[in-house]
Amino acid sequence: MKKLIVVSTILLLGAGSIAQPKIPASVRKAMDAIDTNKVREHITYLASDELRGRQPGTEGYAKAMDYVVNQFKMLGVKPIGENGTYLQKFILRRTSVKPGSVRFTLADPQGNVDSLQSLEIFAVGHPLKKTVQVQQAPLVFAGYGLNIPGVRNDYENIDVRGKVVVLLSQAPKTLSSIYINHFGSVTYKTKVAREQGAIGLITVDGTPGRVYLPGSNPRQPFMGLNLTNAVSPDQSLAAGRFTGELDFYLQASYNFLERLCMFSGKKADDVVASVQAGKLASFDLPYRMGISFESVHSDVETYNVLGMIPGTDARLKNEYVVHTAHLDHVGVGQPVNGDSIYNGAHDNASGTASLLEIARVYLKGNAKPKRSVIIAMVSAEELGLIGSNYFTAHPTVPRESIVANVNTDMPTFIAPLMSIVPLGADYSTMMKHVKFAASTLKLDIEADREPEQNFFVRSDQYSFVKEHIPAVNCKYGAKAVAGFDLDKYVKEWRAKYYHKPQDQIDGGVFLFSASKTYVQLNFLISYSVAMDNERPTWNEGVLF
Repeated sequence: MKKLIVVSTILLLGAGSIAQPKIPASVRKAMDAIDTNKVREHITYLASDELRGRQPGTEGYAKAMDYVVNQFKMLGVKPIGENGTYLQKFILRRTSVKPGSVRFTLADPQGNVDSLQSLEIFAVGHPLKKTVQVQQAPLVFAGYGLNIPGVRNDYENIDVRGKVVVLLSQAPKTLSSIYINHFGSVTYKTKVAREQGAIGLITVDGTPGRVYLPGSNPRQPFMGLNLTNAVSPDQSLAAGRFTGELDFYLQASYNFLERLCMFSGKKADDVVASVQAGKLASFDLPYRMGISFESVHSDVETYNVLGMIPGTDARLKNEYVVHTAHLDHVGVGQPVNGDSIYNGAHDNASGTASLLEIARVYLKGNAKPKRSVIIAMVSAEELGLIGSNYFTAHPTVPRESIVANVNTDMPTFIAPLMSIVPLGADYSTMMKHVKFAASTLKLDIEADREPEQNFFVRSDQYSFVKEHIPAVNCKYGAKAVAGFDLDKYVKEWRAKYYHKPQDQIDGGVFLFSASKTYVQLNFLISYSVAMDNERPTWNEGVLF
């Protein structure tokens, strides 16, 4: 087996000197003619109260879809959805546990049986089964539940077949931030546990005294599922949460681990410290668990909106560069200062508007890209990257023909764009294309200042990365006019507006002149990829 080597890569700062594709005069003219009033017009409608936060499955989201389709038709963007349309349909399933249906039992070696009612445990509804019943299954502790060839295997000396695996949540801090998020996800841990033969999974918060029961999050119960073809658990669509590949998934707080360490001759504090220090600490637990519960399912239809600018090269036109922006937001929710509509002007009406203007540059500038360019407005990003996950799992073009993704999520038009942080570009030759765009626009390139936020794995580009497709998502850098603290300004802005009803045109903060630079930047990145005879490749030794 080829070993995976996890390495850190170094981002080269500054735009640098690279060979640049020639930009035709017609394309430069179209770039210069980007109308920020048009950007404002798109955002004003998409973030209006009429659309009520664009939650998938609602009339407001349907209106947003119609708007994008009409814009595509007016621009001359070709349909690349299903059956000759601009749309790609999939089903969202809301899954919750029927109140009062959950029954836990934990039997210790002495035959005592506890109902566990005193411990903080949260049962995640099963997206495929309405009823789950597990009788007296053995438990085993398996550290972080990692199996990274050449790096770490928490399952190395244990047999978990037919057992319930107990794991610490997240991943070791000895890994880089992007790998912590990748290997710490429930989707990854579920997949590995199932491959090892487990029937259930419990993740435990490794922090004493902290209780994290996510059932209070109204967006948590959504699961992404291709119901049309889901005849087995393996065909369920991973949505960043429990995907139905096991009989059940539970989340528990630290006191549950303390309880499990009784009769094992170990202390929870010592076990956690050992695992966090990078040592393997897997062992059988002297307990058997029983669990039963009923799940309640509610399904709604939603759609990705997909258009295409055809390529012109006889060979390369059958390869695709995909622009993505999520069309959805979180809908109507808890009122803040008397407003309950989460309009999502910056997040992500601004990204949708940007892609519409990128399409305009391609077509009005007669760009004639060698490769075809797909403009994808994806659904259900806010529910766990579900729409982009669905597109990459069921693309409307051959998956192997997709060469790159350029994602635009919340480009943040609140200050002049003078530098960028190209998330993900340093993992592949996409950096070459970012440097071309940055040098053309005289923008500096900076390293990620907040790696702990794991921004690269929190938006739709990550759905492409998981399918081994190089991707980039450019965020604003720290460079600003003299005397202006942009970092402080952005943090204050984020605290007031991010995922709040106040993220709207009226009363919001916008500098629409910055939108022109963002549109030019992402257009130039995809244009550079589309015109390059070589497709982007991953750098040697990178995880993906």
